[in-house]
Amino acid sequence: MLQKVFPFKIQTIQTDNGTEFIYKYISDTELCPFDIALKNAGVQHKLIPPRTPWHNGKVERSHRNDRRYFYNWEKFASVEDLNRKLKDHLRWSNRKPMRTLGGKSPLDLLREILSNA
Repeated sequence: MLQKVFPFKIQTIQTDNGTEFIYKYISDTELCPFDIALKNAGVQHKLIPPRTPWHNGKVERSHRNDRRYFYNWEKFASVEDLNRKLKDHLRWSNRKPMRTLGGKSPLDLLREILSNA
């Protein structure tokens, strides 16, 4: 899905060492479905060092904000309801100006980068 909607080629995905991303602490031979999908898509998988969540600081902040502004407030009657509400939340959060982006929204910054490419 990401490759369809991103306006550029995804070259690398960085994750922590969770078993939802990699089986390196579970099996020396079996690949995680996530790793298989990345290999099939030609995307490199970069792992942060274990026990270093600050390497994923932007992701951690994003998760904290999603919890604060979405999951702590919303209730979901179904997966479809969750997806509908999440789509609205993402539309809002991608248009919200952020101090860390110089007062621009993520969407504004992306547009600026693409127009200079």
